[in-house]
Amino acid sequence: MDKNREEWENYLGGVIEMIVEELFSSKLTEASTHVREENTFYVTDLVRCPLKLKFEEKYKDLQVAEQVKPATVLGDLVHAGLEKFLSDKFSAKIEVEGQKEVTVGQIAYKVKGRADAIIEKDKRIVIEIKTARADKGIPLEHHKQQLRIYLWLFDALEGILVYVTPDRVTEYLVADRVDDIEVIRLVEETIKAVKTPRYSWECSYCIFNVMCPSKRGK
Repeated sequence: MDKNREEWENYLGGVIEMIVEELFSSKLTEASTHVREENTFYVTDLVRCPLKLKFEEKYKDLQVAEQVKPATVLGDLVHAGLEKFLSDKFSAKIEVEGQKEVTVGQIAYKVKGRADAIIEKDKRIVIEIKTARADKGIPLEHHKQQLRIYLWLFDALEGILVYVTPDRVTEYLVADRVDDIEVIRLVEETIKAVKTPRYSWECSYCIFNVMCPSKRGK
């Protein structure tokens, strides 16, 4: 083999290994160092099975492993690219964090969330980006619910749910935000684990289904 070609291929191999290593290392560090505050729920907690939240706290290693699945990494990369596009084209603020408090049973709970992007023009528009393996059934109910809660969290009247799938790239307008009463109900249902799973399909995709007493389906 030509020496220059061999050196070039060795260089490329090193770069590829470096990129993959950095990509997964950053994901693992972010997931393993995250500490949940007491009496705090994230918006995503309110649209998924409450038992998964408990399992994630108990079996941290399994939860961390979920974050480096190729599908998860692909979704993160799509988010990063589209957020950059929104920032450049619409001057959108990206990865915007928000927080509000609600009281359940005389205890104050924080509800925290991070919007993918917020566009401030004549009105505030919250953007939520989703990737999916197929476009069947979109927009999905739990995705719409998540954006409705973000509208409440960021005091916005409208949001756009953007889907990127192998077959379609499309968007949906969401304009019916939740109110305090609905958020309080969702927090209470999560605390008491009223609906396990919250959606019937969740068990099929849950890493904890091998140990869960509430598993549905096969």
